[in-house]
Amino acid sequence: MYNVLYQFFNPTDFDADAWMDLFQRGGLKYFTFTTKHHDGFSLWPTKTTQESIKLTPRGFSPGGVEHYEKVVQNYSIMDGPYRRDLVGSLVEAGRKKGLGLGLYYSHVDWHDPAFAWDPFNLYYDPHFTKGSDPKRWQTFIDHEREQVRELMTNYGKIGYLDFDIGWPEAAAQDLAEITMMVRKLQPDVIMRGRGIGAYGDYYTPERDVPEGPSQGVWKVIYPCGQAFSYLPNDIYKPAEWILENLIGVTAKGGNFEVGFGPMPNGRWPSETVERLKYVGDWLRVNGEAIYNTRPRKVFREGRDLWFTSNKGGDLVYAISLGWPGEKFAVNSVRAMQRSKVFMLGIEKPLNWQQEGRGLVIEIPQSVAENKPCQQAFVFKIRAESE
Repeated sequence: MYNVLYQFFNPTDFDADAWMDLFQRGGLKYFTFTTKHHDGFSLWPTKTTQESIKLTPRGFSPGGVEHYEKVVQNYSIMDGPYRRDLVGSLVEAGRKKGLGLGLYYSHVDWHDPAFAWDPFNLYYDPHFTKGSDPKRWQTFIDHEREQVRELMTNYGKIGYLDFDIGWPEAAAQDLAEITMMVRKLQPDVIMRGRGIGAYGDYYTPERDVPEGPSQGVWKVIYPCGQAFSYLPNDIYKPAEWILENLIGVTAKGGNFEVGFGPMPNGRWPSETVERLKYVGDWLRVNGEAIYNTRPRKVFREGRDLWFTSNKGGDLVYAISLGWPGEKFAVNSVRAMQRSKVFMLGIEKPLNWQQEGRGLVIEIPQSVAENKPCQQAFVFKIRAESE
């Protein structure tokens, strides 16, 4: 039974510093970690308590019969064999490496009886309302308030808070008050809008990439496998897919966050490591076309050509997903007179000429024989304003 697996969860190979080394190798500037998902299990030593169950020493009998007893406990990492603060370890390791810190927290809890208004809760009661049992109703509100307070006070400055799902309409004001509490505890935090509506700062299309630029602040979240969590024998999307979406989403003005799940022992599957290294290798050459860039009015030409620009708009990065050949034509960019055009990763400037409104860049054979990366070639152009 899933609800007693916490008694066996023991990621003995978990190494927060090794995780951060991998993240930096992959070119990440921030990461978001799931502190508590819908299942209700907290990966930090929360002081909140709830009714729960645990296997008795009899465990499993022949035929798969389970023997368990009811208990009141934290239902956290401290109730299993590992007994160490995973959230704290990752925050400390990330801060040492200068990475941005994001924490995910789900508004729903399938394990806690106080959340029985949720159809997926273990104790779901379709008749449970604020009026039917005011004490238990207040318990679920207090439970989240205190857990969020812990996360926002125990770990120093947090950059991002990704809430998920939502609450019943009858608890909307209580959720707004929790949000305002977060603002007081972490004045600089930015919060995802799920469940908190207008109190949120950004939104996250999930498993969906917008066709073009969107209003407001946004990031796409997408699992690299079939799920955001680890699945044995999962089918992973290729590294090229990650890179192409990173480029496309950035060109549209968003962020791209790929979801990976570690194995039960705390290590990353080889598929994750390989993909992060591939994207990291590309970013080491071409990162200035991604980091701290802005979208242009014309953000794309055809299927395989994307554009980003610096904050001032005078530097344009034209990103060709495929090898452009001997001559690379760009229709929407006009280079400044007597400026130099470079391919990132190549020291010498490239010859170019303006043909009407179009820019044509010549690529010599020596560059073609010594490509700076495997995919997605970036041209840095000092350009006239759009």
